Amino acid sequence: MSTAIPPAAHGHAEAPRKIENTPGRLGTWPVNTTVARVGLPWKRRLSRAALLVPKVRYFEKLHADVSDTQLVEMSMALRGKARGKWDLDKLLPEAFALASIAIQRTLNIRPFDVQLAAGTVMHFGGLVELATGEGKTVSASAPAYLNALSGKGVHVTTVNDYLAKRDAEWIGPVYQKLGMTVGVLQQKMDENDRITAYKADVTYGTAAEFGFDFLRDRLKLRGGQATTAPFWAAWTGGGGGRLDPRVQRGLHYAIVDEADSIFVDEAKTPLIIANPTRLAEAEEQVVFKWADELARDMRRDEHFLMNAKKDKIELTDAGKHLVRYSNPPTGKHAKAMDKLLEAVERGLHAYHRFARDQHYMVSSENKIVIIDEGTGRPMPDRHWRDGLHQAVEAKEKVAINMPSSHAAQVTFQNFYRLYEKLAGMSGTLLPNFWEMRKVYRRWTTKVPTNKPNRREVLPDSVYPTEDAKFDAVVKKTQEMLAVGRPVLIGTRTVEASKKLSAKLTAAAVPHQVLNAEQNEREADVVAGAGQLGMVTVATNMAGRGTDIKLGAGVAANGGLHVIGTERHEAERIDRQLIGRAGRQGDPGSSQFMLSLEDQLLEGLGHAKQRELEALGKAGGDRDWNSFAPLFTQAQRRLEARHYRQRLDLMNYDKQRQEMLQDLGADAYVD
Repeated sequence: MSTAIPPAAHGHAEAPRKIENTPGRLGTWPVNTTVARVGLPWKRRLSRAALLVPKVRYFEKLHADVSDTQLVEMSMALRGKARGKWDLDKLLPEAFALASIAIQRTLNIRPFDVQLAAGTVMHFGGLVELATGEGKTVSASAPAYLNALSGKGVHVTTVNDYLAKRDAEWIGPVYQKLGMTVGVLQQKMDENDRITAYKADVTYGTAAEFGFDFLRDRLKLRGGQATTAPFWAAWTGGGGGRLDPRVQRGLHYAIVDEADSIFVDEAKTPLIIANPTRLAEAEEQVVFKWADELARDMRRDEHFLMNAKKDKIELTDAGKHLVRYSNPPTGKHAKAMDKLLEAVERGLHAYHRFARDQHYMVSSENKIVIIDEGTGRPMPDRHWRDGLHQAVEAKEKVAINMPSSHAAQVTFQNFYRLYEKLAGMSGTLLPNFWEMRKVYRRWTTKVPTNKPNRREVLPDSVYPTEDAKFDAVVKKTQEMLAVGRPVLIGTRTVEASKKLSAKLTAAAVPHQVLNAEQNEREADVVAGAGQLGMVTVATNMAGRGTDIKLGAGVAANGGLHVIGTERHEAERIDRQLIGRAGRQGDPGSSQFMLSLEDQLLEGLGHAKQRELEALGKAGGDRDWNSFAPLFTQAQRRLEARHYRQRLDLMNYDKQRQEMLQDLGADAYVD
């Protein structure tokens, strides 16, 4: 690796307190022997992994004193066996032992039994739920090394470029100590660097970069680039460039970090290579601006109906009549009436389904930047399709770009099912257990923590209005600071983080804010959230990728306290936030503080949501906590809705691909 990240930036490399392995966390030998034979499929996987751990420890002890040179020689001997068609399963104990020795010598930490078990489950193509702070990067290194021995390449995917680079630089020396090479993919790399990264034994990169390279390679083959080299180039080494224009090798084995983010949150997101776009000329903007003005004045249930379940907006007869007689644009860029109706519906989506500082923000360059709802991070390279992006640009009065045509596309769902072998890990996979099985044909196994969990999860507290809720959050924060406990406050939107920040400032509470507008120092801010006297306000991004270590004396005071100011549309994201407290046996606590104005209650239906809002605004002396079950009910309804949408997409894509294949077309390019 050429560049090193300063220790404070990545949460891993600071000399951590020595955490010893806790024996017995995987159960006893007799129980595991029985469960490995007759248990449920996901429990069998963990028991089989637990039975292999003593074998790994045996080889680890056997080879503990070999020199670094001998370690590489032993690793190369294993590589020879793997390429000589030995079964990788039989090489697992010794390969994992060598990886463990390399980790100890390079990073000065010894993998826990639970990490080796998690790695074993992933080697066999399973998904693991491994709690926050249990060391997913280390857990993935052993199966990545073992599967790289066959020489076909291993892809380890993360959710952003920063994490890909950080993980590769931190764990890379472990692979190098075993004689293996490591590559990192980053956005805007040139083709030669990409080829080098893919030729490495283990390649780190974002899920999107692997997918986009797959699409680019398909486009090259479709464009006939594979035939540009003359037949004699293979012998002369010149005369027209490489025979194979692709940068990516075959899709052999992938380990997906934050698998729930990729397989669930991003499942419906298509990876699209679009043709270049341009600013719309004045006459080309007419329809977008006309539709925006009309949508602005339309009234729900009179001019249009909004079906939240299907995420659909439909004009009523009155709405269509209004469109028809509202002086529709004319000229060469005017559209037929059915297209004009669609343009107005997209304008309505921009106003009623997309909220500024939640779904998108307006950047300093006056551009619409989509915010990833799962992570809270800005996604500057993404655009909504089918004219939706232009509708939002018209709504916010920024420069309107022409919609781009698509050259190639694939969804995350379809792309990851192309790998011969697929594994993944996350702190919050179990809520989507059956979806993982149905869509990806993978069992999800929960791996126990190395130390017993000491986190206290307090019951939800409900308030009538958002203002009352934020006042209570400020008060609770002050109480925690008074007893020497740092506080991490999670918000669902950028707007909410700003409002809460203003209230904390008014109460003279020093704090840091982390959201899509202020994310440059993300890792530093999150890593420092456990220090004495710290208050951190963050959107969802606080739940991903960076460890929070407690400062001196904080554990004795009760550890980090996490406050969630709104429940999300998926329970997993709530659990990610809760998981920031009480890592690795540390003390900690968490609580959600909710209000009857929270957006989640939309899941109960528009009428019920308005009724609850009115009730909250009326105030009075009520037991507001009695409304807590409604939030769980709304969350479950929304999760069920999104699940159905993902399955519908999977079935639609499957039918589309089958149809294109029957026509002899490329399912990803045509």
